[in-house]
Amino acid sequence: MLMPTPLVIIGTGGHAVSATNVALSSGYEVVSYVDDKNHASEFAGIPIIKVEDCLSQFYNYNLFIAIGDNYIREKVSSEIKKMMPNARFPSLIHSASAVGWNAQIGAGSILMPFANVGPNSIVGSGCILNTGSSIDHDCRMNAFSSIAPGVFCGGNVHIGTRSAVSIGANIKHGINIGSDVVIGANSYVNTTIDDNIVAYGSPCKKVRSRKKGTPYLR
Repeated sequence: MLMPTPLVIIGTGGHAVSATNVALSSGYEVVSYVDDKNHASEFAGIPIIKVEDCLSQFYNYNLFIAIGDNYIREKVSSEIKKMMPNARFPSLIHSASAVGWNAQIGAGSILMPFANVGPNSIVGSGCILNTGSSIDHDCRMNAFSSIAPGVFCGGNVHIGTRSAVSIGANIKHGINIGSDVVIGANSYVNTTIDDNIVAYGSPCKKVRSRKKGTPYLR
């Protein structure tokens, strides 16, 4: 029997709970959480340490950045990689998810239970495919983008960097969504969405502009 691979998770919020579940499913053992803002000593019975301690103890470990906000996840990822150049950032793929022929999953991305990546699709680094979400053939998710539970994308959909597609949305085949976009829950996207926009509805339409890094998770 293979021994589980040690993993350190950055963050102790709700996304860390989900990431832990996926990590355990895919052959990892979570040995520590890292969170400077959480003053508890443990999270789910596992020690919480500060970033400073992580630098000294786990400088060459497998790390996973479990932060739900796309912009913040990208920012923390950049900072951690500069501080810990020898660390590794594996993708976490739940055993109940599906990855199609010739699909690529970038470093630090996560596939929750029943997520689907269609054949010949590319998932960039630091992406999130939540429970029961799906991208079909020839799709592309740029780095640090995310799709929420129950999102379905047709073939040849392109989701831009740091963009977030909210729960239950459907995206028609061949649609391009720009960078730093937020698509509202239960939307039907059947037209191109430009960069830096909040859009929702069925059909999905621009509601307002947004600045890169504006919080969208409540």
